[in-house]
Amino acid sequence: MKNFKLLWLLAAACSLTFASCNKDNDGPDTSTTVTFESATLPDAGYINNTSYTEQGVTFNNVYDVQGQYMSAGFAVSKLHDKNTVGSDNQYSVYNDGGAGGSTNFAVCYFAEYLTNTSGVNDAYFAFGAGIEKKMLSVMVCNSTYVTLAVRDGKDGYMDQTQFGADDWLKVTFTGYNASGVKTNVVDYYLADYRNGKSFVCTSWTNVDLSALGIVNKVVVSMSSSDSGDWGMNTPSYVCIDNLKFDLPDVAQ
Repeated sequence: MKNFKLLWLLAAACSLTFASCNKDNDGPDTSTTVTFESATLPDAGYINNTSYTEQGVTFNNVYDVQGQYMSAGFAVSKLHDKNTVGSDNQYSVYNDGGAGGSTNFAVCYFAEYLTNTSGVNDAYFAFGAGIEKKMLSVMVCNSTYVTLAVRDGKDGYMDQTQFGADDWLKVTFTGYNASGVKTNVVDYYLADYRNGKSFVCTSWTNVDLSALGIVNKVVVSMSSSDSGDWGMNTPSYVCIDNLKFDLPDVAQ
């Protein structure tokens, strides 16, 4: 009888613990997602000459007024031309639109040849001064410009960018807290031909950014095995969508 009573008490305790855990898991979702859907785009299908802010996150844009082109940062786009080769099609995603069947997305251009120690030409997104959030994830996909260059060797110029054995293209997300201290980095291979692979990211893919921790700013950079004295030969573009973040954990 004593053993039965003890087992009953243990079962009841486990049941209460399970219920408590479920309650915690079913708590309110405090996360926020940037979808770029609030942007009203012109007939051209993209905006490449100004920074963009949504849900308290600003995506920087460095625009050359004299040359009338985006020299670094982010453009918001809805273009998805999967056939036109070269930089004239630099704002198209190699997909049918934004992530999850949406319309808009962002195109990030990493200007390696312009980036300097002051970070003036960095591509980044950031919260307001002193504001920090917990990074969760982002969806990424290659642009058409990149896909046709690395997969088919067609970039509109020398047509010598086709990937072969051991080639790779990588995007790197680097987090910084409100004091400007680096928190961590997250890498994702947008194309990977190492070890017999022939992968090119042409579907919207979720990248876990939680390793960045609590950040005020995230810098986006790119690197490629196909690089020379002047930097990357591979076009340095990546499309992003559905950036997700949360409130920082509250100390107990």
